[in-house]
Amino acid sequence: MLKLKQEARIGSKHRPPILAALLSLAIACLWPASFAAQLEGGFEIVQLADMEWDETSDRVQQKVLYGNPSEEGLYIIRVRFPAGGTSRPHFHSQDRFVTVIEGTWNAGIDASHDMTNTTPIPAGGFMMHPAGAVHYDGSRGDAVVVEIRGFGPVTTTSVDIER
Repeated sequence: MLKLKQEARIGSKHRPPILAALLSLAIACLWPASFAAQLEGGFEIVQLADMEWDETSDRVQQKVLYGNPSEEGLYIIRVRFPAGGTSRPHFHSQDRFVTVIEGTWNAGIDASHDMTNTTPIPAGGFMMHPAGAVHYDGSRGDAVVVEIRGFGPVTTTSVDIER
């Protein structure tokens, strides 16, 4: 039987939920002025080169491109896994749609967290995570960037690693 632990976001490890909520709000308030070009007619463009990541960090990082995962409606986020960085087994309350932007992302579909038992998905690949389905993912080599789309509000619940 899986033991459940509520977790606010991917990569939050042991971050208290209130801290995660404040961080999400801060990130949402920074968008789009921080890296989106605003054009006439309400168009906005975010170039891959404009998305600055902390290349020295060994933590999973994320940037909200559109919407807010904790609020109702469509959201789009980019997540960067550093070299060898992974998420622990978890599931989401809503379906999520993932496209690999850079690198090769590895996806596992159980609670084992056995990165040798994952499916490699190179840049351009796509995966759908059904609501409630336990999975884990990340990098088995170089850094990886994925784009995740879904409809909020969404929660992420971590589960204990099954050995």
